[in-house]
Amino acid sequence: MERTVRHKRGCPKCARGEGHQVYVLTVSYGGGRVRQFSVRRERVAEVRRWLDNYQKLKEAIEAICELNHDLLGPDAAAPRGGRKTCV
Repeated sequence: MERTVRHKRGCPKCARGEGHQVYVLTVSYGGGRVRQFSVRRERVAEVRRWLDNYQKLKEAIEAICELNHDLLGPDAAAPRGGRKTCV
């Protein structure tokens, strides 16, 4: 996330209304906790790659979970009731 920080006084750049651009990584944890990390300008591209990798991994895991759900679901060809047989 890109943010603009403005100092209350003593900074000519802020006095002109320009402010300072900073980069922040926001991470959400369970229980509604959120933590923000400052990211140096020279590491922004690297962090964006990491986030892209994370999103791809998350999508792959969700796809695997969906496949497992389908495979473990009730089988239409299996007879209902009765004893299960071991193969």
